[in-house]
Amino acid sequence: MWSSARFIDEGVAFSRMPAVSELDRVAETFDAVVVLVEEFELPYSIEEWEERGVDVLHSPIPDFSAPSLNQLLEILGWIEGKRMQGKKVLIHCLGGLGRSGTVAVAWLMYSKGLPLGEALGRVRSIRPGAMETPEQMEVLGELEGYLRSR
Repeated sequence: MWSSARFIDEGVAFSRMPAVSELDRVAETFDAVVVLVEEFELPYSIEEWEERGVDVLHSPIPDFSAPSLNQLLEILGWIEGKRMQGKKVLIHCLGGLGRSGTVAVAWLMYSKGLPLGEALGRVRSIRPGAMETPEQMEVLGELEGYLRSR
């Protein structure tokens, strides 16, 4: 298993960006990857995942910012679909804190019905410093309201 991945449940993990030399090792554990970095941040091409038989969702979010609620819901729906197929999913950004931490917290809220505070506490217990900006916290508050209303 790739040691940089932090599992938040039995099938979903988040991490820093894997180096090109680590892609094979990541592909041994994960069947699907959510790539949150922008194109210019990537040291590899998205096709490298597909060549290894890994499903990939590239949903870029600028560093130190947050996805819109709609973008976040699209990401969560994609992860849910992969999990329903029994696939293990890795969420990664550049450093493994802000963008991937935001999606990891959102996944716990979405999939486990956890309130924001509890989901954030779980993710930060696994990766201290996860979630970096007020904007990221704001979109998770929007998600919490959305999930409560459905």
